[in-house]
Amino acid sequence: MDHILYVVSAVHLLLCPFTKVEESFNIQAMHDILYHKSNLSQYDHLEFPGVVPRTFLGPLLISALSYPFFFAQNYFQLFTKFVNQLLVRAVLSTIVITSINYFHKSIVKVFGKGVGNWFILITSSQYHLLFYSSRPLPNIMAFPLVMVALSSWIRGKHVTLIWCSAAAILIFRSELVIYLGIIILIELFYKRLKFFRGLKHGCLAALVVLTLSIIVDSIFWGRLVWPEGEVLWFNTILNKSNQWGTSPFLWYFYSAIPRGVAFSIFLIPFGMIYDIRVTRLLIPAFMFVVIYSILPHKELRFIIYIFPVLNVSAAAYCNRVWQTRFNPKGLQNLIALAFCAGHIFGNIIFTIFLTSAAVKNYPGGHAMTLLHTFESNNMNANYSIHIGNLPAQTGVTRFTQLSDSWTYSKKENLNPGCEELMSYTHLIVGSSSRDNEEMLPYRHTHSVISTVPGFSHVWFNYNTFPPLKIKTKTQIFLLKKHVIKLGIKQNIKRIVEEYKNEVKSDKKVDLNLDLLDKNLKKK
Repeated sequence: MDHILYVVSAVHLLLCPFTKVEESFNIQAMHDILYHKSNLSQYDHLEFPGVVPRTFLGPLLISALSYPFFFAQNYFQLFTKFVNQLLVRAVLSTIVITSINYFHKSIVKVFGKGVGNWFILITSSQYHLLFYSSRPLPNIMAFPLVMVALSSWIRGKHVTLIWCSAAAILIFRSELVIYLGIIILIELFYKRLKFFRGLKHGCLAALVVLTLSIIVDSIFWGRLVWPEGEVLWFNTILNKSNQWGTSPFLWYFYSAIPRGVAFSIFLIPFGMIYDIRVTRLLIPAFMFVVIYSILPHKELRFIIYIFPVLNVSAAAYCNRVWQTRFNPKGLQNLIALAFCAGHIFGNIIFTIFLTSAAVKNYPGGHAMTLLHTFESNNMNANYSIHIGNLPAQTGVTRFTQLSDSWTYSKKENLNPGCEELMSYTHLIVGSSSRDNEEMLPYRHTHSVISTVPGFSHVWFNYNTFPPLKIKTKTQIFLLKKHVIKLGIKQNIKRIVEEYKNEVKSDKKVDLNLDLLDKNLKKK
């Protein structure tokens, strides 16, 4: 049954091959490591460093594991460049799913094979965990270390618990000091872990991990830096993460967790009631969420590590019901069994619905695909492409830049219609209408190659089936410059400037280029 998780994760990857802005650093870093190698001057993070620096250790590991496949693919030119984005994400997904399976084996060892089988079924039926499993977020980079740490805690392997905790906290996500720190404190309190032994391995692990991060990341960033230390300072000490939005204190409990585990949420309390071991497993997870809820900025991915633990509770209850299904007083058990099986079906329906929305949520990536499709016969042309802010945030990466002859730019803070934007042969503009201010300056200078829709909202109508539908709206325009028209205008501008220089006149030369251009076009 372990293979089910790999299959479901691969389906999510293929259905949503593009990435969002939150994944930008890691996906661009993996591209640059594979393609630019030691030529750090060409790396994306030097031009777009982001608000805080991120570690290169995760991208380095994924790139190293991907390299044999990357080399073969490039050498034989089997596929387009974009396939390498799927490759690095597939490698990440494999690591994440393998860590979940390792955690699953620990669950089987303690709770039995029945609980383990239900755990796989429940996890594979849910959306968020397997959807995120291939996404190069810092949380997902830390996720395998957390799974190994939890497994080591269950198995009583304290040295591995300490080392994995140190790596997860000091390299990827500093807030995990709450979750994993609580677990280590519990082990110290019950004297399953000796204080001086824990202190010795903790200090050694912290020293090694911190040194590794500082050395490697300082090389890539060109300055002395501990990335996760700066993230911790920015998010916690300065508390600036709330610039990206705030949520109420209980948001994780009434929004994130129910969405993360779907209909399994109704079974979790019963698992805790029927098996005290489940309660002990969940206490650190709940404490982590409660303490972490103090920070006003909240996202579901910040607590994704607790979803497998919650699934253990649901699995424990489902297994208990399954074992008592033939009880002589079995009507109640049969009803419970039907609910256990039905909740898997409900999870799958919920997953299909969310996946349908997610597929339409990457208009920038689809825009890049369309652009290269329309210009497939001009891949060696001297084109220059400007990528607007919305496209850059919704799927455009260096892996989607398929032509070595084209120039791609994500330069920010350019006003619509400015001279610099007019110099590009193609524009990928975020706009919902041709009449918006982002589009008006290009009405007479560019033609629309295509428009790209993106997710808008969920529409409900109880008179239709299914009653819920995913609605989209136009979000991106692909524009191509009128080369001949702009050539005429540019020549006229040049002639006027040359004339002014020759006569050395300060008098204003007024020329209605649009009117002249229309007259020339008529002729």
